[in-house]
Amino acid sequence: MSALVPQPIEALLARALAEHEARRSVFDLPRRSFWTTPDGIDLSVDVFARRAGSPLGPAAGPHTQLAQNLVIGWLAGARAFELKTVQVQDRLEIPRPCIDAPDLGYNVEWSQELTLEESATQYATAWLLIHVLAPAGWTGAPARGPEATFEVSVGYDLAGIRSAPVARFLDAMGDAEGLLDALKQRLPATLRARADVAVPARIADTVTLSTFHGCPPEEIEQIVEHLFARHRMNVVIKCNPTLLGHEAVEDLLRGRLGYDDIALDPAAFASDLGWGDALALFGRLEGAAGRAGLGLGVKLTNTLVVQNRRGVLTGERVYLSGPPLHPLAITLAARIAAATGGRLPLSFSGGVDAENFADTVACGFTPVTTCTDLLKPPGYRRLPRYLKALVAAMESVGARSVDEFIRRRAGRADDGGARLANLSAYAARVIEDPRYHAREHRAAPTRTGALSLLDCASCNNCLVVCPNDAFFSLPIAPLTLETVELRGEGAGVVAAPVRFATAQEKQWAVFADLCNECGNCDTFCPESGGPQRVKPRFHATRGGFEAAGTADGILLEDRGRVLSARLSGASYRIAWRDGGVTFSDGILEATLDEDHRVIATRVLQRTKGHQLSLWPYHALRVLREAVLREVGPLSASLSP
Repeated sequence: MSALVPQPIEALLARALAEHEARRSVFDLPRRSFWTTPDGIDLSVDVFARRAGSPLGPAAGPHTQLAQNLVIGWLAGARAFELKTVQVQDRLEIPRPCIDAPDLGYNVEWSQELTLEESATQYATAWLLIHVLAPAGWTGAPARGPEATFEVSVGYDLAGIRSAPVARFLDAMGDAEGLLDALKQRLPATLRARADVAVPARIADTVTLSTFHGCPPEEIEQIVEHLFARHRMNVVIKCNPTLLGHEAVEDLLRGRLGYDDIALDPAAFASDLGWGDALALFGRLEGAAGRAGLGLGVKLTNTLVVQNRRGVLTGERVYLSGPPLHPLAITLAARIAAATGGRLPLSFSGGVDAENFADTVACGFTPVTTCTDLLKPPGYRRLPRYLKALVAAMESVGARSVDEFIRRRAGRADDGGARLANLSAYAARVIEDPRYHAREHRAAPTRTGALSLLDCASCNNCLVVCPNDAFFSLPIAPLTLETVELRGEGAGVVAAPVRFATAQEKQWAVFADLCNECGNCDTFCPESGGPQRVKPRFHATRGGFEAAGTADGILLEDRGRVLSARLSGASYRIAWRDGGVTFSDGILEATLDEDHRVIATRVLQRTKGHQLSLWPYHALRVLREAVLREVGPLSASLSP
């Protein structure tokens, strides 16, 4: 498995600016997908003491782990970010693939893949980049600033959250002045002036507590009180769908929604927080929050633990998300709101998409976050649709702000009553909506053939569905040429003709440092083999290239003058020197002139009948030429 290698701020900022200048995109998000709120419309909402420019954001998960992910989300309209959950165990071995989301979502990726120190640096990098890019006016009037809020997420037990490493992480999020200054100092002089902007040192003042994995109520209470006292942060308790109880979830999921193929895990219900304990806990912690002068909220919901029946992911348990989670989470939210009289601020995440976003916002949730929907094409580019749908819904009732929209939708003047009325009405009708019933859902696409290193269906799905922006496209004109295959015979080498040809206008490659082989690209690829394995995998360092073992990979060194590669079990080396080039697989070597004609051959290791085709040479050299020519993740890492 490839380990994630977060990119440094100097490479990310240089790439963002150069890419926008070269082709009007940033981290492969085209300018047409940048979000600007229409004049006269106020989408901003309060997130405790902070103001977010919209109620929309990505949920804790694959879209909130790396700095560039957060920047892409912000450019596309997200303003309230729930950062990926961290825990003291920061050297996890997560199975691959870890995501299976052709329509419903299943995953086994329950915590961060980076170390706590790397996570803190990535979140600070994203915070700085967003504030540096905001004055460009790409997302609206520069005077409005980034309008972004970050909320950290932690789990899963008191001992881990009290530990020194997690404490340092939370301290850094509460006061990142030193970390932000260090990031600015990394920038070369040409970029440092651009970063001379005011950046709040407090990255986050709110922490979401994930109660996954059977955290008992007394421990949840102790964790919240610890976060209030030690870190002076508002706390949001993220509840699990199991809070509804096994019988209710079974009736909703399998009975009313028709998901007979999904089997619940009874053990998850037995170990999770129960309804009576939850209400008592909320009441006690409301008092604790008041005494601390901080905020307490509840988020609905985590994913649902179910039995693994599809066989795509490994293990006995997987975590369900997507469409069926939406009515479950709404039902639970309505029940909590009714039981608490609407006193507790509620936030929401569960099967959110562009079609239900406005309805969910009307329920008064702040913020509303999404994940599974963004794993589908066209990925982050789906986010503006959410906000367009909300604006249209607001305009349909003559509302100019989110609060006014909630009141007008309910036909009530009081904010609290309007929220409860909208939530109650939505909960009643969402169960009957066929969008969330089993018969409405799709399977993965049928494969049409085998994926190859070059040329494919050119659907672009791998690029847009990758949560990490690991894939990139390379404009390479179609090419046909006659070349040769070399074969060792005795002490010499003979040549036989071979044709090299490409047919597509673009080729797709993957920056291995940003690819964690989650498998989401394979889900939406119309050809078999897996883009994360078959398409050209470029590494930025020798260490990363060697750590990948025998897996296919490509490494450019010496400013691109030396290329090492592993393709289909063979190893190659190409070196460009003084107008010529040598190509070798360690057994045979060919020297070529500037027109790629073989002018000399050499036997490096005698192996009878060994063949060296120049097809890989031409494939690798056209890829190299495009990588060095185009602005992208790899060229940024190669820059001096």
